[in-house]
Amino acid sequence: MEPKNDIIVALEFGTSSIRGVAGCKKADGNLQILGIEYEDTQESILKGVIYNIDKTTQAIKSIIGRLSEQLGAQIYQAYVGISGQSLHTEANTVKRNLATTVKITPELVDNLKDNNRLTSYPGAEILEVIAQEYIVGKGPTLTPLGVMSDHIEAHFLNIVARTTLRENIEKCMRAADVAIVGEPVIAPLALADALLTGNEKRSGCALVDFGAGTTTVQIYKDNILRHLVVLPLGGNSITGDIMSEYLMESEDAERLKRKHGQAYVATPTEKPKQLAYGDGRAVDENELQDTIGARQEEIIENVKHQLKDYGKILLSGIVCTGGASKMQDMVIAIQHFIQSERSVKNAKSLLTTVDVAPGVNNPVNKNFDGAIAILMQGRVACTRDMGQENAAPELPAAGQDTDPTPADIPSTEQAQPSAAETEENSPAEPKIPKTPWYKRLGKALKDMMEEDTDV
Repeated sequence: MEPKNDIIVALEFGTSSIRGVAGCKKADGNLQILGIEYEDTQESILKGVIYNIDKTTQAIKSIIGRLSEQLGAQIYQAYVGISGQSLHTEANTVKRNLATTVKITPELVDNLKDNNRLTSYPGAEILEVIAQEYIVGKGPTLTPLGVMSDHIEAHFLNIVARTTLRENIEKCMRAADVAIVGEPVIAPLALADALLTGNEKRSGCALVDFGAGTTTVQIYKDNILRHLVVLPLGGNSITGDIMSEYLMESEDAERLKRKHGQAYVATPTEKPKQLAYGDGRAVDENELQDTIGARQEEIIENVKHQLKDYGKILLSGIVCTGGASKMQDMVIAIQHFIQSERSVKNAKSLLTTVDVAPGVNNPVNKNFDGAIAILMQGRVACTRDMGQENAAPELPAAGQDTDPTPADIPSTEQAQPSAAETEENSPAEPKIPKTPWYKRLGKALKDMMEEDTDV
């Protein structure tokens, strides 16, 4: 099998689910999806916050295992998106008075950023810092470097979340034996990069992601994030209201909402239908729309509250996305309740062309935009050949000699030769030539005569 050296894997921890996607970036810049997987985590993740480590770990293992099987490769690391109810932005200002008029240097700007990072938020941490503007010289600027001034004032937007939000994700990933590539990706920012055009971000727009458990609002102007908040209301809130009002199971409530629900109804139907569900019971069409409409109005009113200070800069209007935005007449409902002069539209599609490999479920209608957006942030391969980490040594074929030759031995010691090899290869000892017998006899007689003389 060819090494899987170009496959990127991403996991999105949604408000009540985990979505996993694997793909690769093609030479033309497009993205090819090689596998998608989904796990419902309503029993372990609530509004994007993990509260059951064991069940979430098992869900991660399940997704990674099925994706690995689809890919025919081992997934050992992944990009991870972080979101959740506690995610929001906090404005902060750092000022510095200088002794004399000097040129603003990169070192000075970095020092201001470092000081901003020291800002403390009880029980929370800064995940990302986005510079808004700098006040130097005669006024505000986005590029203070090189400006002469004796004073600088830096305005930052800190993206903040509860410390446990990131920590619990990291615990689950470690327990699932899957490494996180770099730092967790801030999922809403990745989604905005994937959906909003440069013109929309520059001229000013709001991206509203209507999810199952939360609704995320982001505001952009001059290509800079100006505001982000995650509201604890979503499509599941409507489902819960239907369940409570009519004492039905969640599956029946969700089915009624998806099939008959309308985000806004101007006038009730004169002859309402009786909508059947479950065990032969039925609900009045107008009553159902009243229940849905009341909660939908609350969600949109909360969005409106987040937009109230930015209405004048939203030249590109409001862009809607997310599973709950697909309810019938959602755009009409937003226009009615927000009463904005700006346009309201659904996000058309991801900016990058996405191809789906043969045999892979199409993610377009399965709310995988967030996971794909995280995948698009990836730069590092996340897979390797199956069994590569702890590969067993290759065994010889049956009948093959298993004794290694001296060249196969990795030790620096030489192989010891056999006794036969020693005798055969040892250098021959020098032989002492034999003296003829008559010379030996003459020498002996001479020695005897010398002994008699000495006596």
